[in-house]
Amino acid sequence: MDPIIYKNIKKIRELKNLTREHVADELNMSTSGYGKIERGEVDLTISKLIRIAQVFNVSIDFIFRFDVSLFFDESKSN
Repeated sequence: MDPIIYKNIKKIRELKNLTREHVADELNMSTSGYGKIERGEVDLTISKLIRIAQVFNVSIDFIFRFDVSLFFDESKSN
């Protein structure tokens, strides 16, 4: 899977003010296991990606297309 997906997962989690512990618990996995997902150290299955999207309350497409710069680009909000 594209490495940007793992970074997007981490950024979305942080912007939603969710802890790794909370997300790991929702996914029925260890915190260290979930951390490996965010660091891209393990292959992410489609089923796990679906569950992460559900925990974040976003679509899978949102995770794939997420661009954090859109949240902080002040020129777009004027």
